[in-house]
Amino acid sequence: MAVKGVSYAKDWIFAHQNYPHEDWCLIWPFFRDKNGRGVLGIDGARYAHSMMCELVNGPAPTPDHGSAHNCGNGHLGCINPKHLAWKTQAENLKDCAAHGTQPKTYLGNRGHFSQEEVAEIRRLLRTHTQLAIAHRYAVTESTISDIARGRYYSRPSKINHWTPEEEARLREALAQGMNFTEASKYVGRSKSATSGHAYRLGLSSGQQAHPRSRKNRLSATTTVQ
Repeated sequence: MAVKGVSYAKDWIFAHQNYPHEDWCLIWPFFRDKNGRGVLGIDGARYAHSMMCELVNGPAPTPDHGSAHNCGNGHLGCINPKHLAWKTQAENLKDCAAHGTQPKTYLGNRGHFSQEEVAEIRRLLRTHTQLAIAHRYAVTESTISDIARGRYYSRPSKINHWTPEEEARLREALAQGMNFTEASKYVGRSKSATSGHAYRLGLSSGQQAHPRSRKNRLSATTTVQ
């Protein structure tokens, strides 16, 4: 069964494949993982910048190539098609050094892996090379080797992800006509976090659905009929 949110996110990528501004980053407006990179799918099955890179540059030339940013802002969610290219891990690490985003520890600048990520990496090791996985997670190959041998550390994520219950309260608050200041108090989040998440859901202050939200446009059409 198709997931509407995923379908809309893919449509957004196709709509921006000819993004004309080379000097500006195009920031992914939907869900991003703890590294700041945009993902598609309920389980974050694919990176948005990888899909955009394949769309505009064709498939990766080898399994050891990954989508890389020449702007150095992959951690900020950039998927500008003009900023993406297929590169090897060595080429990507060279770019990281130039951008000042190279790993600071053996676990990389993203910090320690969670237990869930370790489990996912071990699943990937069945079908991918350590180098390809290292490129995907923006860490060194030796880090993936450590995980393969059972050597890793984990700590709780610092990202306070939204729960389904919080999203329901946010929708309820906006449906009642609350502004973002009032809604943030109702949900128990900061105003910036509340307004940002509302934007990603396609909602605006006062419950007016964001005009770019296809789901909300369809709902409005159904109501009129």
